[in-house]
Amino acid sequence: MKKFITMCFIVSLTIAQNVYATSMYIGIDYLNSKFDSGVENINSTLDEEDSGYSIFFGVPLNETLDIEYSYNDFGEASLSGTTGQQFKIDGTTYEWTANATLTSSATSHGFSAKPKVELSNGVFAYGKLGLHRWDSGFEVSSTNTSASLTETGTDVFYGGGVEVSLDQIQGRIGYSRYDIDGEDIDTVNFGLSLQF
Repeated sequence: MKKFITMCFIVSLTIAQNVYATSMYIGIDYLNSKFDSGVENINSTLDEEDSGYSIFFGVPLNETLDIEYSYNDFGEASLSGTTGQQFKIDGTTYEWTANATLTSSATSHGFSAKPKVELSNGVFAYGKLGLHRWDSGFEVSSTNTSASLTETGTDVFYGGGVEVSLDQIQGRIGYSRYDIDGEDIDTVNFGLSLQF
């Protein structure tokens, strides 16, 4: 899969240089991430929201379509409790037998097609549809033990937003949903990019 993603990036750069070579952009987004952990809290402490960031690089193929590469750090979600507290997963109730914290984190990188349409002078609505390679980590820590697990995979993501262009600087706000092995991470992004 890494070879496939690298090949797609090289091909998109080659096409872009031939079609619309005078314009590329690089930028950064602030991400407000919400994890779909599948946990139903009873009386533990559940935090499914965190802040993160995305670094992106885009190549316009023409006036209505960009190809964009992004690296995303979504932050982490956590569940913690003390002895006797409870939570549910898939309808089953679990009880803490010790003071402990479960933490889940995720990063990803991938490519997306980004169609766009101009709403008014310098204001664009855009959509996104792509594939991303994700890495997730799961960690358990308590007073007497700790353990960790990592997983990787490739899934789809999609989203949309509004972008405002002021000469070489663009600002944007948007929403994206990233599938990670059947669980979703929803992000709201605010960002800036520089065209060169």
